[in-house]
Amino acid sequence: MTQVSDPQQRKKTKSDLTHLRELPAGEPATCTGQVVWIWSEIETALATGKKLREIWNALHADGLDIPYPQFRVYVSRIRRRRLPQRVAESGTTRALSADNATTSPPAPTDPFRNLREQREKRRSTGFDYDPFSNPRQLID
Repeated sequence: MTQVSDPQQRKKTKSDLTHLRELPAGEPATCTGQVVWIWSEIETALATGKKLREIWNALHADGLDIPYPQFRVYVSRIRRRRLPQRVAESGTTRALSADNATTSPPAPTDPFRNLREQREKRRSTGFDYDPFSNPRQLID
């Protein structure tokens, strides 16, 4: 029986991926990774009404050595990345609930509402200048 010593000829099995499986349990090396790693705890603290400065003070006492302005940037980036996920999740629940509910469709929006309001406001002030008026009406 010959033993294969060439690593390319040796087949990998799932049990050989021990180092890869150990990665999620270890602490990340980067500051961004550390904030992402503990994001669930940060989010829980924010949901209970804690201020971001209080959370940073607690993390700083626990050994997270990130300046507060940089910590704020990391939190902002994580929130922006997770916002599309929340919108997508809430959109699917709205679509499901709209299918089940027997409600009337929402009223259509008026994209020119602000222009109409401005015209009404100008008419009430006494000065009536309409930049979109027809020049033929001015000559007659």
